[in-house]
Amino acid sequence: MSVERRFFFIHVMKTGGSTFRQHILANFPRHQLYPMGGGHKDLIRANLDVDYVMSLPRDELDRIRVFSGHFPYAFRDMLEFETTALTILRDPVARTISYLKHCKRYHPHHRELGLDEIYDDPFYFKCFVKNFQSKLFCIGHGDEKIHGMIDIEVDDARLEVAKDNLAKVDIIGLTENYSAFLADVEDRLGWKCEAGRDRRVSTEIWEVSDKVRKRIIADNAADIEFYNHAKALHAQRAAHDNSVAR
Repeated sequence: MSVERRFFFIHVMKTGGSTFRQHILANFPRHQLYPMGGGHKDLIRANLDVDYVMSLPRDELDRIRVFSGHFPYAFRDMLEFETTALTILRDPVARTISYLKHCKRYHPHHRELGLDEIYDDPFYFKCFVKNFQSKLFCIGHGDEKIHGMIDIEVDDARLEVAKDNLAKVDIIGLTENYSAFLADVEDRLGWKCEAGRDRRVSTEIWEVSDKVRKRIIADNAADIEFYNHAKALHAQRAAHDNSVAR
C-alpha cells in the first residue's frame, strides 16, 4: 500500500467546499481523488454513503490520496490508514439559508416554493438543516449508521463529542475567512491554491422571512455553539502559529 500522505476533506455542505474541491483537483491527478475520480454510477451514494466507499475494491481504496465526500468525521476512524483532516465551517444561519437556496435552485420539487416553505420540508430539515455541522462531527460507531443524513438529536453529550473531534482536525477553515484557510493549506501542505472561479455560489435575491430566520437560530442552537467553539479554536491556533513564527 502507498505510504504517501493521504487526506480527508470533511466537506460540509454549503461552506465553500465545492470551490475547494477545485483546488484539490489542481493538486492531484483525478484517479487519486474520491469521489471526483469518477466511475460512480450513483453519485449521491458516492458522496454521502460511507458503506458505499468501504465496499470499494481494496486496490481502488489504496490508490485514493484525497477523500472529499459529505462524510461524518467518524469515517476517518474507519479507514485502515492515517489521514490529514481538513474542513471548512460556516455561520449556521448563513449556511442554512444557502442550503435552502440550493434546494430551490437544483430540486425540481422545490423550484416553485419560497425558502420559508422549503424550510418546512421535514425530510430535508432533519437530514441537512438541523444542527447539520455539529451532527457530522458527533455521529459515532454506536449509531445505527455512519451517515450524514441520519436523524439524531445533538444533545450536550454529543456536542462535546463534536468539539473533541473538531480538535483532532488538522486544518480548520471558516467560510468568512476563506482566504486564510487557503493560505494555511498552502503553508502546511505545500499545495498551490491559485485564485479561481467560485463554485455554486448563490447570487439570487431570495430571502427568508424574519420569522424563519429566528426559527433557524432556535433549531440550530447546537450548531451555533459548535461554530462559536470552532471560531475560538481557529483563533487560538492562529495566535499560536503567529507566536511560533516570531
